[in-house]
Amino acid sequence: MKQENKLGFVARMPEESPVPERFQVFPFGTVEIEGSAAFVVDETAMDRVVERFAARGLDMVIDYEHQTEGGVQAPAAGWIKRLENRGKAGLWAVAEWTERAREYLAAREYRYYSPVFLVSGRDKRLAELLRVALTNAPRLNWIRPIVAKHGADTNHSTTEEEQGMEFLKTIAKQIGLPETAGAEEVSGAVRRLQDSAGAVACKEVLDALGLAEGTGKSEAVATIHALKQARLTGPDLTLEVAALKRKLAERERDDLVDGALKAGKITPAQREWAEKYALGDPEGFTLFVSKAPQVVPLDALHPAAPRTPAGNIPDTMQLYINKLMGIDEKIWEKYQPENR
Repeated sequence: MKQENKLGFVARMPEESPVPERFQVFPFGTVEIEGSAAFVVDETAMDRVVERFAARGLDMVIDYEHQTEGGVQAPAAGWIKRLENRGKAGLWAVAEWTERAREYLAAREYRYYSPVFLVSGRDKRLAELLRVALTNAPRLNWIRPIVAKHGADTNHSTTEEEQGMEFLKTIAKQIGLPETAGAEEVSGAVRRLQDSAGAVACKEVLDALGLAEGTGKSEAVATIHALKQARLTGPDLTLEVAALKRKLAERERDDLVDGALKAGKITPAQREWAEKYALGDPEGFTLFVSKAPQVVPLDALHPAAPRTPAGNIPDTMQLYINKLMGIDEKIWEKYQPENR
């Protein structure tokens, strides 16, 4: 099967069945995100991600189109049961799909995936995998679809690692680098092709770039620049947007709960419960407030009360308690300590 990754960063996906039970979440090495700085996935990073997944003791959700991030109804497409560090073959997930997701994948209505993850700001390594979503608009560059095209060759005689290494060696050799050159060195050398004159005559390089034999330097350079498009957004922005959404949701929650308290629909003791309800389901909480009876009779709170013979003045809270308990004010005055 033709290797499609120009720089050796293809996230290889299994194609042995229409709906695979395992897929590669991240390739090994430097991983590129559309419009974002690259990050590193190495043995240290993968070990850390696998350990954090295992420490939680929970299956990880695979949803549709990142609906979980929006705080809306987010049905699962499947569950990640286990993460595997496969060394140079990358980080893999063992998945259990729902019947609905299997139908989507088998029909190729969904073909790609998109992980939600954290990257260490200190060393730019992958730090944690949070969730995965089925999508047709992934942000990871050069990933292969979960479900291959019809008629794809499924007879792989070499491992994913061997295929990637052989491809990298071929590119390195054709551009004058030693076969031991790493992905970063090869990438830099390819970028420097813009300084060379004349046509790019190396068939292997043109094939790797997806260009026709005899393509000139300008088109090859333009293709490389397209692959290295300026970064506009990234994982940090994703986290920032999520934090902003959370703040807006909390502000809406506070407004809803304060309104319910002012309307007498809940008691102060119910505030913690109401905040959780309003944050998780603001529409449901609004409907609850519209249907709930007034449990705090606000008109029962009088600003003052007549002074009793013993000099006692019931405060507004005491008057409210007396009203709820059905205690007459004269009876309350009679049993005050000063009146006994």
